[in-house]
Amino acid sequence: MDLRLAFIGFGNVARSFARILAARGNQLNEEHRLRCITTAIATGSHGSVTSKDGLDLLAAVALVERGSQLTELPRCQPAADSLAVVNESRADVVFETTPLDINSGEPAITHIRAALTRGLHVITANKGPIAFAYSELKALAEHHGGQFRFEGTVMDGTPIFNLVELCLAGTRVLGFSGVLNSTTNLILTGMEGGQSFEKSLAEAQRRGIAEANADYDVDGWDAAMKTVALANVLMNAEARPAGVERSGIRDISIKDVEAAAVSGNVIRLVARADRSGNGVSLVVRPELVSRASVFGSLGGTSNALVIKTDLMGEIAVIENDPGVEQTAYALLSDLISVHKAIHHA
Repeated sequence: MDLRLAFIGFGNVARSFARILAARGNQLNEEHRLRCITTAIATGSHGSVTSKDGLDLLAAVALVERGSQLTELPRCQPAADSLAVVNESRADVVFETTPLDINSGEPAITHIRAALTRGLHVITANKGPIAFAYSELKALAEHHGGQFRFEGTVMDGTPIFNLVELCLAGTRVLGFSGVLNSTTNLILTGMEGGQSFEKSLAEAQRRGIAEANADYDVDGWDAAMKTVALANVLMNAEARPAGVERSGIRDISIKDVEAAAVSGNVIRLVARADRSGNGVSLVVRPELVSRASVFGSLGGTSNALVIKTDLMGEIAVIENDPGVEQTAYALLSDLISVHKAIHHA
């Protein structure tokens, strides 16, 4: 089966995914009978293009990474903007990977809404739409017959949403706790090794892990958005980021880190959700945790999530030192899931 793809946003994650598609094309065809044709790419800085004949993804990657315009691609037509790409690309699947907006989730929500309304399938790594408009977008997908997948929004390619949906059917999620932001974890563990806050942050930016605006990571907004996304999907919380009790790590000093170590503890930015009679409470804040605990043992960019359920007790999932490639893999796993859903429809 051929699937026509459109990319809205072509940053680090999307380009890494493009490389995976190019490298795994034969395998996808052999194992899943899946062939991909890219019909459109929209970017903020390198132009937007469509093509009925298909675009060369690796050539697009090369153009963007050397600062050129996508209109240099052969057999392409310029598109006015990202919405025009959604409406004109003749795509089956739209990948939405534009930068996170912590205030509204836009323009990603508008892109996804437009695609789902057209009956297209949507895959996103942008947590904003899940934090601000999950119920609406889920209902749109169901009404118009599209798939809406978003595994890459929390813990990169680690199966969290798929785990609960496919492997924990019949359970009720009562709460969760997690270290969910790789940038802050890299900073804190760097500081434990005597490295400055600034140098550790620069390392996260060099590795392409930090958000485009690193303040989102440092001040706890990224973790708060992920907390809301998890709560909305796993606990039907109907929460919003402004409702999270949030504080970041900006004021954590080397002295704080050293003082924690004296008592066998470390500092981690921990996200928590708990269900009570009054609904679901959400908190993101630095906590002292034992170095020997699940969260305390996490180094570098590693993340962990502990899900508390009624029938299975607590289940811990650990992601060891991920990078951009792991988020890119989430796009691939979601694409295969969409393909299977179409094939078995």
